[in-house]
Amino acid sequence: GTPVELGCEAEGRPPPLLSWFRGVTLLREEPVSTSLRLVLPRVEPDHAGTYSCVAENRNGRHNRSLQLHVA
Repeated sequence: GTPVELGCEAEGRPPPLLSWFRGVTLLREEPVSTSLRLVLPRVEPDHAGTYSCVAENRNGRHNRSLQLHVA
């Protein structure tokens, strides 16, 4: 039931589109930004899973994933 904040930062030319996903579900995205926060205000056991931040522009795509475990 406590909040969790996940952060993602990326730079590029042109500036990337940043997106947060849980599995294949898009949770949040921000065009032309260098950072994107994903706030989960009240984390419950069903929030557990794999979260991925994707940075993408015309030159390519890069992502980082993390596994959220809720006790």
